[in-house]
Formats: sequence, structure tokens, C-alpha cells
Amino acid sequence: MKKFIFITGAGRCGTKLLHGLLDGNSQLNVIPGEITNFFEYSLKINSLSLKIHKDNYKELLNFFISQIINSNIVGLNKIRKKIRKKINNKFLTKKNINIEYFLELICDSFFSKKKTVVINLQNENIVGLLEAFPSCKVLHMVRNPLTQINSRYLFRYKNPNNYDGFEFSQSFYRNYNTFKNAQLMKKNKDVCIIKMENLVINTKLEIKNILNFIGFNFEKINLKTTQLGKPIETRNSLKTNKEKLDHDFSCLLPNDLYVISQIKYIKNFYSIKKYKYRVNNFLLFYLRHLGFIGKKRNTITNPWRFLKCSIYSIYLFFLDVNLKKQLLLTNKL
Repeated sequence: MKKFIFITGAGRCGTKLLHGLLDGNSQLNVIPGEITNFFEYSLKINSLSLKIHKDNYKELLNFFISQIINSNIVGLNKIRKKIRKKINNKFLTKKNINIEYFLELICDSFFSKKKTVVINLQNENIVGLLEAFPSCKVLHMVRNPLTQINSRYLFRYKNPNNYDGFEFSQSFYRNYNTFKNAQLMKKNKDVCIIKMENLVINTKLEIKNILNFIGFNFEKINLKTTQLGKPIETRNSLKTNKEKLDHDFSCLLPNDLYVISQIKYIKNFYSIKKYKYRVNNFLLFYLRHLGFIGKKRNTITNPWRFLKCSIYSIYLFFLDVNLKKQLLLTNKL
């Protein structure tokens, strides 16, 4: 039996939906929330080592817990103390412990029964995970890059209250990276590549296949999204036909479409139209940032917000230009 099942993906690609569908299964322990930056943070504070140093573990433990949705979970502080006690005992004779064992200690304290643990990373990197956790399996979510990046834009800028932030421009590279990782690992016996569209349209069939891949039985609860066994709604939960599937990419500008269509790894998973080159146009970028381009947008009426949004548009435009330039150079290698 595998110790960990990791759900991975570049964000806005159905990781939360899959996480919610697996949550209620009686054979699994599912960590609530998205532990997105846990491993990157661990590498950072432990000098790029997969070992957790005793001087760093409290900081890393707090970081893990802070990334759990609904930090008001009953008894969370008690769980934290229980974990600390266990880890302190291990450090009586050791200066560091393996990150896999560290995570196992946390999960064993979080749940009353020892089962395979499911963790939603919402991170597109797979290769390093398999090296750090040789006893894991990975469920890697992908999505049509046009709708995925459009969804990322709406997530950040649907309402004109967010002026700053580079996650939308960065999402082009994350999209490249998720398909590159999927291509590298698609024949790996411990990795399952899942298209979000298939999970939305054929939920029962897909979730059965996924559970079979990780070695567990299907239960009726797996057709409902839950968190710690309690019903929740996700943005794409229980959409059962093609008409309800989101095909919108109206927030993407001509330059966005061109860049996406150039990503070489996408063709192995999706048929994307090849768009002609279009320069990154500041006027279009500015009008979109104000909410005048794209569906499901709200426009600015407050003069102060309008001014602030206009100033940030200049910064975000040049950031977008540079990040896309770097991506296109990387894509040629």
C-alpha cells in the first residue's frame, strides 16, 4: 500500500475537484486544503536538502498547517502539540529526519486511523516528488490550456480590485511546465495523467479508473465533493455534460493565444489551433485590466481604483512581455 497519493497540476485544472471527490472515501485519509508550497519551502529553509533539520521543523510544521483550508478545524492546536511531541522524540537522537518520514508523522497525528494519505499540492512538478517519495503515486491533472489560463485570469482579475500580482503572466510558464512533466512521466507506472474535461463529463467512469489506479474501491460518496467528509461545492463539481463544460477563453488577447499555441508539449494531450503571431498590445492589455475585455468581467467605477489600476497596468504589461519572452526561449530548447 502506498503511503501518499499526491494530486498535482498547474492550478485551475481540476485538482480541487478531484481532491473533493476522493475526500469521502472510507479507505483514504485526505488532508484538507492545498499544501501548494510546502516542499519548496522545505527545500528553502533546509538548504535544498530533503532532510528536515531539528532547528527548522517547527517553522515547517506551522507552514504546513497554515496551508490547510479551514484552520479552525476542531482540535487543530491539540493536533499540533501531538505532532511536536512525536517529532521532538525523534530529534532526541537525530539532527535531521527525512521529509517523507516527517510528513508521515504529521499525517499519522492528524488522523485517528492509519491509511494512505491524499494531499493536493496544486503544483505541476512531478519528477522531484517521485524521487523524494519513492513510495507515492501521483494523480496529475491537466486542462485545455486556453480555458485553464482564461480561468486563471478571472481568478485574479474578475473584479477590478486586484491591481498587482504576476500569477497570470506566470501561468503561461506553469502551463508549459505541467505539460512537460506530463510528457516526461506519462509512461511512469506511478503517475496517472487525468484530463479535467474527462473528469467533469464522465465523473463516475473517471473516478473509478483513478481509484483503481491507486488501488482502492469506488464508493458512492466519490460522486460528491466533500471536505473531511462534509459536503462542499467546487467550481466544477458534478457537471455532467459537454454543454455545462466551460469553453470560454474570451479574456485571452491575441498575443496570449499565440504564446499558448507555441507550447510544444501541449500537442501530445490536446489539439490546439495554431494562432498567428501577434504583438503584445498595451492598449488591449490595459482595456482588459479595466474589465472591458472578456466575459464575466466587472468594470471600475471608483476614480481612485481606476487610477491605481491604470498605474499597475504599465508594470504588469512589461512583466507579461518579459515572462513570455523567457518562456518562448525556453520552449525552443
